[in-house]
Amino acid sequence: MLKVIDDEKLIRKYAKLFARRFKPFTDESIKVKLGHQGASFTAKVSWSKKLGLWIFSQATKEVRYWNAFGRGKPQVGGHLPITAEINFPWAGIDRKTGAAFARDAWDRIYVIHRGKIGGGKKGIGKSLFEEYYRGVWAWMDDGDALSQVAVVGALTSSRFALQTAQFVAKIERLKSTAALSPQTWLNFSEVSFHEELVGNPPPLPSDYVTGACDRNLVISHLAQLLERWKFKVGNDVNHELFLIHPVTGRLSHVLAVLACGEESHVMSAAAKLLLQQAAEADHPTAVLLMPEEAMNLYIQQLQRLHIDVLGYRLEGERIIFPDLGKIRLDQNS
Repeated sequence: MLKVIDDEKLIRKYAKLFARRFKPFTDESIKVKLGHQGASFTAKVSWSKKLGLWIFSQATKEVRYWNAFGRGKPQVGGHLPITAEINFPWAGIDRKTGAAFARDAWDRIYVIHRGKIGGGKKGIGKSLFEEYYRGVWAWMDDGDALSQVAVVGALTSSRFALQTAQFVAKIERLKSTAALSPQTWLNFSEVSFHEELVGNPPPLPSDYVTGACDRNLVISHLAQLLERWKFKVGNDVNHELFLIHPVTGRLSHVLAVLACGEESHVMSAAAKLLLQQAAEADHPTAVLLMPEEAMNLYIQQLQRLHIDVLGYRLEGERIIFPDLGKIRLDQNS
């Protein structure tokens, strides 16, 4: 379980670290009008091509640390609407402020979000977030309460900026689909990869928060790589990731990604893959991806179950799949 951080000095320390995490990714500063027509002000936002994000941070003494984000490169002097805010209270616990810092039992620091999102449209708010946001969820000791919160990312991770970019992308999608029926956008007729479906719904808080933050990045990066190789890649509310055969139009592969090699996680993922495999008439190939260092413990047992095992490794902000070409060869054959 996480525990909220309410000490003023620590919040100040982590708020500064939060802002610094994006500087290595910044390409340029762009002068814009931030906000909406009639309630905007001139500001310089930081643009990152790699993240696909612009960022604006400002501290209001005794009030809060304000961090605004948006998607796509801004035009100089243009009016810039805000996609997402990740704001921290100046001190103490303020549940009206959207975000907070929290620590786990191993003193790892996380940025969490309470689901308070706005946008000036009907249907956009905390209830929409809590019902339909898919990501990393955790329980948090919130002072005198127990709260279920979304984890934006692990603050000290070299991949924190990427984790935040993924969070903002999901908020953008959530807002853009708020006017539609949930059944319209959760049951897609066209096969494609949907970033907003990566992760778990709130009834399933993760017991391995750091790994879960990275795992969601791994799934998205994996989908991007496979799409570059011209695979038809999809996901839905039942499948973490799947591939479609170019000739038959049926599922050729079902895939799952693990963040660690714990036996319970491996067994759970393997069972789900086998059930998905059995449900399809063409018996698609099941592929389980896990950290390289864990592969040797399970590869023989899983191969006996006709589950292919591939490894990946994290090197700073890079996610590397050394054997991903095996999927490509299998598909081409």
